[in-house]
Amino acid sequence: MSARRLYFPSRVPVRLGSRRYDVLIGSGQVDRFLPEVRRLRCGTHPVVLSNPPILEKHGRSIVKALSRGGFPVRTLTVADTERSKSLETLGRLLQGLADLDGPGKRLFLVLVGGGVVGDVGGLVAGLYRRGIPYLQVPTTLLAQVDSSIGGKTAVDLPQGKNLAGLFYQPRLVFIELEFLRTLPARIFCSGLAEAAKCGVIRDPALFAFLEETSVLELRESQEKLGWLVSRAVQVKASVVEADERETLGIRTALNFGHTFGHALEAATHYAGTVTHGEAVAVGMRVAAEIARRLRMIGSSDADRIRRLLEHLGLPTTVHGVPLSRILQAMSHDKKWSAGRSWVLPTRIGRVAVVRGVAQRLVRAAVQTVLEE
Repeated sequence: MSARRLYFPSRVPVRLGSRRYDVLIGSGQVDRFLPEVRRLRCGTHPVVLSNPPILEKHGRSIVKALSRGGFPVRTLTVADTERSKSLETLGRLLQGLADLDGPGKRLFLVLVGGGVVGDVGGLVAGLYRRGIPYLQVPTTLLAQVDSSIGGKTAVDLPQGKNLAGLFYQPRLVFIELEFLRTLPARIFCSGLAEAAKCGVIRDPALFAFLEETSVLELRESQEKLGWLVSRAVQVKASVVEADERETLGIRTALNFGHTFGHALEAATHYAGTVTHGEAVAVGMRVAAEIARRLRMIGSSDADRIRRLLEHLGLPTTVHGVPLSRILQAMSHDKKWSAGRSWVLPTRIGRVAVVRGVAQRLVRAAVQTVLEE
């Protein structure tokens, strides 16, 4: 695959009936943004929500594009940290929108940033005036391949991650690959975890591509990066189309690696010692180990998952976090505690949702990734 030219669609639809929207993927395509906004007729007064460094680095190009089209652009900012996903931040942003609102104005949000901006901003859009349009402009690889697509919006509560939220779909997801050039290596690799997840759950070809492509190649080749992003987006779109609100069990597959991953983030108090992608990477290894112990997956495929994560520069072990703290955090996870359900791989490209996994089995699998 790596020896031939890689083509990828520049427009991937997410087909949800009247709420259908497109994911635009390209490099050096900021000039396409204004025509898309005009086509969608989202409103008259855009509000760009970002975090200060990203607003300066990438958001200004979006602001300029809108300003050239005659839009009176205003901005709001939020810190790029999991702690920003709070009720306090939510209230401040809602009040900020109300301050910018007025007679004759039709506000719409443009979210420029990573997963935090997308999660909080999407919820703000869904709540303000019972719903205003919003557009996603994801600037991290993780947000481009995962969190910007599918309409999941949320903030955290003290009891757990993403406990207060709703499903509210964007009008457009605008993916500019050039934005990824400035990502620190660790954050880039963190995003690769979600791409690897897509390969495990539904796309063996994507998995194989990642196995044979180095992180350096992905960073230097817009062609290979574009193919990767497009392929992961198509996986995410197909799952969302089949089960938008996670009521049929199909969308649950996207939680592969997240049961343990969310618990690890909570156990480390969202302090930044582990990124979301890193936590999910270790979580995928834990899930593969549970599946191996249940004889749902062969040892060769379980080892392939571990080796791929290591190949992508992702951790497969955890240092200095007590088992008891992780299990306690897991008990607060809304999906796991409701029947102790796990998304487990059965082979590369397929997973199954298994309920009632024995606590002793979970403990044994988790212990394999813990290092003092």
